[in-house]
Amino acid sequence: MTNLYECGRCGVVSEASNHLCQPLEVAGREGYCGILAPRDICDSMQESLTFECASCGRPAENKELLCDPHKIR
Repeated sequence: MTNLYECGRCGVVSEASNHLCQPLEVAGREGYCGILAPRDICDSMQESLTFECASCGRPAENKELLCDPHKIR
């Protein structure tokens, strides 16, 4: 199973902890998707994000990390 990480500052989720400012390991999608994320995305992530969850607004690097992904760029 792939490890998943959530940024403790802005809520972005990623499979790579080194992409996040404050990486926190999460058990799986049920641990973050559906829970509202903070809206101020860390500066280092703003340009690389292309997806967010339509149900909770959680931003992510790729659509497989979200339950209802929608492309934002």
